[in-house]
Amino acid sequence: MMRIAPARTSRKPENTVALINVVFLMLIFFLVAGTLAPAPDGDVDFITLAATDPAAPPDMLFIRADGTLTWRGEALPLTDHVLRWQGLQAGAPEPRPLRIAADRLLPAVDLLDRLDELRRAGVDGIVLLVERGRE
Repeated sequence: MMRIAPARTSRKPENTVALINVVFLMLIFFLVAGTLAPAPDGDVDFITLAATDPAAPPDMLFIRADGTLTWRGEALPLTDHVLRWQGLQAGAPEPRPLRIAADRLLPAVDLLDRLDELRRAGVDGIVLLVERGRE
């Protein structure tokens, strides 16, 4: 008996040109789409939030540019602010610092004077919230 070898079918090499073309077209699409977005205006100074701790905004003391102190939207004398802060300390399991956010237009000398007044009134823990500078 004679064996006949089956005819070998030659396999075509896989064509990767189509795949390369698709990837190249996607790359061009994303490059063009990314450059079509308008750039932000360089002359606009964006609004920033003074409250960086989301759990504590109502308990923050704000110092406006003219030096007035506000707590929860009310402008009151310094002694009233200290009494309110001490009332919050009484209900807290551990002492919490007084968080202060000052307006950027407030002169540094006035800010230091206000901080000294708070320390003399009995506030022992003060945290001054500031905005991180742009790089």
